[in-house]
Amino acid sequence: MQLRPRRRSSSEKIYVDINVLYYYLTAHPEFGERTKTYIARWSGNLVTSSLSAWILYVLTGLENIASILDEVGIELVPLTASVLSIAEKLEKPRDYEDRIHLATMLELGIDTIISNDRDFDG
Repeated sequence: MQLRPRRRSSSEKIYVDINVLYYYLTAHPEFGERTKTYIARWSGNLVTSSLSAWILYVLTGLENIASILDEVGIELVPLTASVLSIAEKLEKPRDYEDRIHLATMLELGIDTIISNDRDFDG
């Protein structure tokens, strides 16, 4: 799990990848506690795409994903036509879903992500 190391202001937004949210919601045996720590530490500064809420519903069956994310200080941002247009033009990451997350970050001017996905390394 990566958190890009650098000094952050208290108002800087940090993107949360869906794998981190999944580990948090399912109390993943290996990564659950670490994700809980990251979410608690950066609560109020965290952002994820509304696409994440839908995928998390599909994976977990939880219908109250938006409420849970709100309670722990994670802002859901819209999946827009502009974001999809940006994602279509990106060459990397290879996976289209990851390109949507990256495009969301680019659209919002976010350059820090918490993820356990190698597609976001480097």
